[in-house]
Amino acid sequence: MPSSSKEPLYCEVCGARIAGRPYRAIVDGVEMILCASCYLKLTKSGRAVPVRERPRKASVSEKRRRTMRRTLELYDIVEDYYDRIKEAREAKGWTLKVLAEKLKISESLLRKIEAGKLKPPVDLARRMEKILKIKLLEPTELEEEEEENLPPGTLTLGDIVVVRRDEE
Repeated sequence: MPSSSKEPLYCEVCGARIAGRPYRAIVDGVEMILCASCYLKLTKSGRAVPVRERPRKASVSEKRRRTMRRTLELYDIVEDYYDRIKEAREAKGWTLKVLAEKLKISESLLRKIEAGKLKPPVDLARRMEKILKIKLLEPTELEEEEEENLPPGTLTLGDIVVVRRDEE
């Protein structure tokens, strides 16, 4: 919801300008801002669930976690991660136990990772990169892959939606 009262609000269902109080409801799993008319119709029909509580402000640590999660989603582990980890550990002359202690993980977890049975999470791979001075992460190309997986002629939401804006 806009913080400024000067900006007009529009119903996200019918597109009408909201003159009075805006209503918040979850429609088909999405939280939306609705006019009174749409709110009443959709809640009575059961297609919308009212949102009664105000969301609390996220703490600094929650914001940091969300940002980090988004950042971590942009990377993928290289295919030969287990070879790189094992070779780097052996080059340093460390045992599994020593590296596990440095990474603050169990020795059995490290053994599974080095055997290629378990792919390390991105945050652990980052720590391994730092400690072992190796490269384990590479940027993902999600947008290109998603578009390639669509069957020919498939429409996306971006092909259909038209955003209306008042020019004042």
